[in-house]
Amino acid sequence: MESLDLMLRAGEGFPQHVIWWMNWMQLCLILAPLLLIKFRGAQVLFAAQIANFITAYFVFVADGHEVTRLFGLGHAFWIIGAWFLIKDFRNTDLNIGYRAYTVVACITIAISLVFDVRDVAQWVMGERGPLFPAA
Repeated sequence: MESLDLMLRAGEGFPQHVIWWMNWMQLCLILAPLLLIKFRGAQVLFAAQIANFITAYFVFVADGHEVTRLFGLGHAFWIIGAWFLIKDFRNTDLNIGYRAYTVVACITIAISLVFDVRDVAQWVMGERGPLFPAA
């Protein structure tokens, strides 16, 4: 449990713009799927989030209880979630509000994955220190 507590507190030192983005992602990719759980895409995205959290935890522990560039590796599961959201979007029989959500969620995922792919590539190339070192 100590590792989990450390992981939850790790974000306290993040820059403010990163905290805002993480809050947006939590609203859009965790809370919204729970509220929209009757839709298949939301169900898959929520499951992808669980896989992401598990992956992030193991990466955090393996990287010495630090948030490194490898931390976003679990976001790869979002690709599966986005695939199902896109399938739901294409279903014109579904609620227009939910279909609009699928667009917002997919844009959010795409933006995040750009940074995640860059970060993981940099980690592979040797940048293994903390993502946001203490000042």
